[in-house]
Amino acid sequence: MSFSSEIKQILCKTEYECPGCRSAELAGFFRFTGRTQAGGMRIPVSGAVGTRIRRAVEDGVEPMRSAPENSCCRIAYIRGAFLAGGSVSDPQKEYHLEFDAKADGGAEELAEILKAQGFRPKKTLRKGREVIYIKESSQIADLIGYMSGGRAGLEILSVQVEKELKSSIVRQVNCDSANLNKLARASSRQIAAIKKIKAARKWSAMPEVLREIGDLRLRYPDISLEALGKMTKQQIGKSGVNHRLHRIIEFADSLGS
Repeated sequence: MSFSSEIKQILCKTEYECPGCRSAELAGFFRFTGRTQAGGMRIPVSGAVGTRIRRAVEDGVEPMRSAPENSCCRIAYIRGAFLAGGSVSDPQKEYHLEFDAKADGGAEELAEILKAQGFRPKKTLRKGREVIYIKESSQIADLIGYMSGGRAGLEILSVQVEKELKSSIVRQVNCDSANLNKLARASSRQIAAIKKIKAARKWSAMPEVLREIGDLRLRYPDISLEALGKMTKQQIGKSGVNHRLHRIIEFADSLGS
């Protein structure tokens, strides 16, 4: 199974946040299959995606007729567009996520919705069709995280962080390969957990001391636990930093994969 297929399988398990989200998802889906209506049409995909869309159609849900206004509905629209015409490269090889528009105006509409959500999409032409794409690893991880309610995107994020940390540490610290890999893996796991909680919109509910150390780790991904501790209000030690980061990871794990 391709990486794109794995992501789509996860997206198909995502719950709708409000009654309008399913309608928005259908609108994005049919927009990117080159259709605008669901009634009486054959769903052009099979598997988990086909089952999800077919179930919504059979339940009588109609695609949203205008651009979604709520943030959750905009994310649902983007998810529908990705299920219909999206793909994402294996992060071990390259960072690239795209939407292949099959209907006139679909690419421009999606680009505006992505921008409204804080993303920076780019547009190109391929075989006469407009393609919306994102190549920034952090943007790709965030977008997949948002589309899945925090259930996906961590593999991309972990690969990205580990690559960046190794590069940064090589420049700054003269250490052996084992220590380099250990620090990169630990920090990437911590940052992935923080990003997962943020994508699930749970970060603001975390205790202040955990948010403090989490925000510091995001800002300074390649420094030691001792250095992080000195930046906290209480100037805690290495064990205190490690304990707080471990609590963040435990909470992220409790959110599911």
